[in-house]
Amino acid sequence: MSRFSLWGKKTVISNRFRSVFAAAMFSMASAYVLILTDNVAAGQLVGENAVVSMTLVFPLITFIIFVSYLIADGLAMMLSYAQGRGDRERVDRLFSMGVLLAAGMGILFVAGMYFFREELLAFWQISPQLLDCAGDYYDGLLFYAPLMFLNVFFYTIFVAEGQERVCVIGAVCTFVVNALLDIILCLQIGVMGVGIATSCGLLAAVLVQLYFLCGGRSRLHFRWYWNTRDVLSGIGYSFYHSLDTLLLSLLPVALSSCVLAHFGEAHMIIVTVAVNLLTLIIAIYTGLVDCLQPMICQYHAEENLHSIQKTMNIGIRATVLISLGLMVLGIAMAGFLPLLFGVKDEQLVEETAAAVRCFLLFIVFLGCTLMYSNYYIYIEKRNYGALLKVVLLLGFPYAGMEAGAEYSLNGLWLGTGAAFAAAFIFNILWTRREGTLFLDRKKLSRQYSYDVNSSQAEVVALSQRVDNDMAAAGVSEHQSKLLSVLVEEIGMHASRRAGGSPFQMEFSILLGDTPEEITMIVRDNGTPYDIIQTAEEGKYNFQDYFIESITVNFPRRSYLASGDENRMILRLGA
Repeated sequence: MSRFSLWGKKTVISNRFRSVFAAAMFSMASAYVLILTDNVAAGQLVGENAVVSMTLVFPLITFIIFVSYLIADGLAMMLSYAQGRGDRERVDRLFSMGVLLAAGMGILFVAGMYFFREELLAFWQISPQLLDCAGDYYDGLLFYAPLMFLNVFFYTIFVAEGQERVCVIGAVCTFVVNALLDIILCLQIGVMGVGIATSCGLLAAVLVQLYFLCGGRSRLHFRWYWNTRDVLSGIGYSFYHSLDTLLLSLLPVALSSCVLAHFGEAHMIIVTVAVNLLTLIIAIYTGLVDCLQPMICQYHAEENLHSIQKTMNIGIRATVLISLGLMVLGIAMAGFLPLLFGVKDEQLVEETAAAVRCFLLFIVFLGCTLMYSNYYIYIEKRNYGALLKVVLLLGFPYAGMEAGAEYSLNGLWLGTGAAFAAAFIFNILWTRREGTLFLDRKKLSRQYSYDVNSSQAEVVALSQRVDNDMAAAGVSEHQSKLLSVLVEEIGMHASRRAGGSPFQMEFSILLGDTPEEITMIVRDNGTPYDIIQTAEEGKYNFQDYFIESITVNFPRRSYLASGDENRMILRLGA
């Protein structure tokens, strides 16, 4: 009997999503815990002013993270498209260009932060005491940019390649190194030590990633290669995808400016707590988006609409359930959070807790709309995806916080949260004619997708179902029988390999505009096995030989293995 869970029925797609989700959540949660650890260490070991000063530097950190995604995301999307086409040569070239771009941009950022230190810190009109603390933290982060650029690029590529385990190991090393150095260095040199600890934690992750890449266990190969046009195309893709990170760096600026203008410097600690919590929430949503990116991009390159639909259904379901959990937990813990940041004034604790509860009521709208906005970019509706991000993370929230601030501090946070709901409604109304997924209904009606376990009984039943469905779709009897035989033989082959532990398979049949244009895509999450290559090398059994012999004249036969699944594409006819 099929198992049901957060992801629904156990399928190739749900398994892959679960695998990437576990790694992404662990990595993103670790990243947030490190931010939280930095703030807690500064608040408990130095004082409340140290935490506020770190909040003022946070937009610069977020901008660096934005640039890291600007480097990584577009190249990773192009890499996923190349994987969808089975082009490993282009995969290696895109990977190599990303490494060179991350290293080069990192060096430029170190020079820029060193030479423009005073100008960057002079943005805030704050007291000298806060400015000194902010300067110390800034100095500790001098080498933060190149390490962040490399770490994010490697992480993104490993997820696209199905090597999530490396990301988890790197995140563990980052956490251990950062947490230990936070305490040791903060006691010795104050807030500067917190910045140094953060950089050292990233260095630990990069070393782990380089060890894996250079140890012969990765399918990625570095080569000295550069194509300016590809790099600019990657940055163009990245800008749309990572726009939410840039906007997230501007949102704290807007919140801080609004609080300073309406309520004064004494209430800045509320922004600190709220921004830290919002960072955690968006980090979790970013993890969910990372699960979508390699899958949606590959399926989009295949024009496999059913797989796109199934992936998004899982993603939205996960987003809603996780949002509700975060809302309940956050509201319950709201009174405790300010204490972690060294807030001792009872009135400030109460005001902070109330602010947190106000915007947490609306986070499910934030998560779902952010998921949709990135999805639109993956399917190359980039302009609308970017518009939705601006509306969600800056346009509506800025209007909401300014309108709410006219009434009260809680009104500011209620206005910010209500803006997330307004952006969600905006998206529903805008897409009501074509649907939120923008799937071509005519093309979708000519595609079939079947999820099955690699057991003999399920495979035989599916073979008969495919024969009936193809006949009903107007496919010729010859091709209907051929597709039915392929499903049965490939499924039986998988059943034999699975033994007593069936794995999951997905058969996608895409009918073209003419009766001759048929593509079958077979996915499974079992042990990698290339039937065609095995037969061609003379190592085959009878079943390998039979499958190879009936597909030998197909216009296309290709196989690709990844860390999460195996894929074979067979094209019948033109």
